[in-house]
Amino acid sequence: MFDQETWRIRIAERLAGFTRNPRQDIQIAGTASLLGYLAVRTLEPFLEVFPDEPVDAVMALAEITRGPGADMIVRRASQMRFQVSNLIERELRTRAELRAAVEQLLVTLNVIHIARQRLNSSRDEWLRLTLLSELEAFGSEEFGQLRRLLQDSGWQSRYETIRSLRARNGHYSAADLVLLHDGLSDSASHVRAAAARMLGQFAGTPPAPLVKALTRVALYDCDLETRYAAARTLGALRDRIASPQLIDHLGYCLGDEDSFVRSAAALALGQLGELAGTPALIARLTALISDSDAYAREAAARALGCIGGAAATTTVLTALTRAMEDSDANVHEAAIDALTRLRKIRATLPLNPARAPSEPLVV
Repeated sequence: MFDQETWRIRIAERLAGFTRNPRQDIQIAGTASLLGYLAVRTLEPFLEVFPDEPVDAVMALAEITRGPGADMIVRRASQMRFQVSNLIERELRTRAELRAAVEQLLVTLNVIHIARQRLNSSRDEWLRLTLLSELEAFGSEEFGQLRRLLQDSGWQSRYETIRSLRARNGHYSAADLVLLHDGLSDSASHVRAAAARMLGQFAGTPPAPLVKALTRVALYDCDLETRYAAARTLGALRDRIASPQLIDHLGYCLGDEDSFVRSAAALALGQLGELAGTPALIARLTALISDSDAYAREAAARALGCIGGAAATTTVLTALTRAMEDSDANVHEAAIDALTRLRKIRATLPLNPARAPSEPLVV
């Protein structure tokens, strides 16, 4: 079934490369402009599903826009499917009806918000100004909705509003929690990071949707500072939010194909400390010390050091000793810190003669 929500999800998936390197992904898409790139990424899910589910595809399109532009997209779907990058740039320049349809798709499917949410603040501003500049090539009567959407550069005011919650001393109202939830999904990374930090000062137990939003930011946010702020908050709230489901989910993410997610999951587990000290998680973190990504190796080493006694096993200490020879200076430093911490803990624990060498030392 192809509907608007499915369409949005597939657009978000296609914008994954845009997160890492926007200009490069624009070139890979075969477009010369940012507007053309966003139009291509928006139309691609429709064009892919159209041959197999034409009725659902057309119905989803008709719910958003109707008229000559939409008719043109349907009529030329087969041709555009394989030449969308070449055709869309040319047709956007020459056909006002297509521009109107594309604008409605971009606005209704939240494409601008999805794209901006994946960028840090400097790149977000680049997107906003670049797109506004490209729209200047068209008449002032066109792209009115898109222009109004892009006029908002006021992330600073949203940032200050969230920061003002410090005066609450952690005693947040329901409206404050809604503000923080919205802040965790803001298009500006500074706002998301501020929302994560303010949530860490909450004196109560956050509701489940907030914990879910915070975990999403800690694992998947494009900005390193924001991911770190969210992970620190998970640690600050750990006794109030830790659950088998959350810990299992973080452990599962240690095996994610995206190295960003693997390192973020290790960072979050380190913030949970001894609560993440299950044998299965320790084994996964130990394996992650040999990961191909240096950030993941560093995060795994630091997480094992933070877990403490449960991680003070011969297997972990051996892996950390090998990591001291890592060519990456940060991994080397993390391994030394974790090894030093775990050896001190191990020295304070009584030796059980029946304990296997790989088992943790426990009282």
